Amino acid sequence: MTLQTGNLRRAAKGALASSAMAIGLVIGIGSATAHADVLDDIGAKYMEGAGGGQISNYVQQALKLRAQGFRPSKTNMDDLQKGVDYLPNQSRLVDALKETIAYQHRMQQLQQNQVNPNQPPGYNPFGGGSQAPPGMSPVPGMGGSTIELPVG
Repeated sequence: MTLQTGNLRRAAKGALASSAMAIGLVIGIGSATAHADVLDDIGAKYMEGAGGGQISNYVQQALKLRAQGFRPSKTNMDDLQKGVDYLPNQSRLVDALKETIAYQHRMQQLQQNQVNPNQPPGYNPFGGGSQAPPGMSPVPGMGGSTIELPVG
């Protein structure tokens, strides 16, 4: 079995990220759970009944994206807290929820762009005209393999 350098690189990055996360949790850096309470509190307050309105729709979207693994940033959580502090005026809370959802969608798009199973490792479709997937010619119309014909 042969391992490609791209697979080794991915495995090393995964191991490094896992180690950093474990160390962070052990020493208490993992503050994402503390920030989740603000979004949960907003959800508990505004998601009562079927027709909760604009805020309830935004909170539902943000909670759904968070459940899929796209957590709001610390800045988003701070803005949400400021929006809650500014109540009964809901404009800051609505703006903070919109920004949170926009950030979560950007993170979702980044992840979808990084994890494309049809893309060969190391291939960058935005790298210019001379870059091509492994085994392919950079010139359109030219195949990536050569055919040897017998002479004679």
